[in-house]
Amino acid sequence: MKKLTPRYSLTQFTFWAAYSGTTSFATTYLLDQGLSSGTVGVLLALSGIGSCLAQPVLAARVDRAKGFLLTKILLSLSILCFSCFSLLLIPRLPQALIAVLYTAGLWSSDVMIPLLNALCVSFRQAGYPINYGAARGIGSTATAISSLVIGFVIVRLGMVWMLLLLLLIRSLCIFSLMGYPKLQKPEPATRAIRDSCSLSRFFQQYPRYCLTLLGIAFLGMFLAMTENYLIAIVSAFGGNSSHVGTALFLSSLVTAPVIFCFDRIHARLSDAALLRIAAVTFLIRAVCLLFAAKSISAVYLLQLLHTTSYGFLHPTQVSYAGAMVRPADMVKGQAFSTAAYALGCSAGNLAGGIALGFGVRAMLAAGVVMAGIGTGILFFTTAKSSPEGGRSK
Repeated sequence: MKKLTPRYSLTQFTFWAAYSGTTSFATTYLLDQGLSSGTVGVLLALSGIGSCLAQPVLAARVDRAKGFLLTKILLSLSILCFSCFSLLLIPRLPQALIAVLYTAGLWSSDVMIPLLNALCVSFRQAGYPINYGAARGIGSTATAISSLVIGFVIVRLGMVWMLLLLLLIRSLCIFSLMGYPKLQKPEPATRAIRDSCSLSRFFQQYPRYCLTLLGIAFLGMFLAMTENYLIAIVSAFGGNSSHVGTALFLSSLVTAPVIFCFDRIHARLSDAALLRIAAVTFLIRAVCLLFAAKSISAVYLLQLLHTTSYGFLHPTQVSYAGAMVRPADMVKGQAFSTAAYALGCSAGNLAGGIALGFGVRAMLAAGVVMAGIGTGILFFTTAKSSPEGGRSK
């Protein structure tokens, strides 16, 4: 079998380079277009909520389809995203249309995340060797590079050049998706289609897993709020978009080696332990941002905590979903995991836009509450990694 790690790594690199640019600097771009912080929060929330609704529906379609639809759906979403951001290059667009196009572009990109994870699992099951940790680590490196470069591009060249760069990267992602081998669902998978549970039954089938996802959602609230409104935090210390880019570069840079070596870490620590460590680190970061961050240098230093916060959380979400959900519901399990995180991000964006009206400190205090609730839930709900719904833990 042909090794697909290089191609999957290219897909991860180009996807996350484009994705991080469009999400991390969404607030910067939309505020520059004259939208208020409250409106930006609503738009980002709508994008996340829309992706949360779409992800399980698309996942159920993929799980129940007799043919292999993942690459086709990923290509369609990529082309939609490319089209939305291309239209933003048209001069003097009305603010309302800018808001709609940017939100649609974010939505289509968000929806792709669980499908990319499922793409790796599907080709692995078909016998194609893929090192997920290495590929995702390369994707995290792309996030670091993209954040740094785009931050400086905005300051030196402006928003139009930001869009052009992101479109170039997105086009490379589209070409990488075109090169995957065609798959046929194996006969056991075809027989398992009838065993795949419905969306409504998923919550009854996997109750403890769904409660864990609620904890992950609260952590996503905190992270999305602090990252998407990082421009407001650094501005309080006299910073600008280049400082935002540097901060995001640092967090992604220290995360990349952890995700790259995740298989080795995972061999020593259980999913439950990794999720709890991630949660505690998120909480420490939230408290330190509120009480210890007094300068841009302090913000930079706290970005290093990404090593065991997001660095553990993201890959563990993939492995935990695979362990807690039956193979017949594999894509739905990935989708619900990503949807929960995306829903949390949406709530964080909305809460951040509202809290920012009361000042940066009020926003950071809300972040402590979010991280604290998420940590508490994960400590009480994480379980040994064995499927619910029929087999005992």
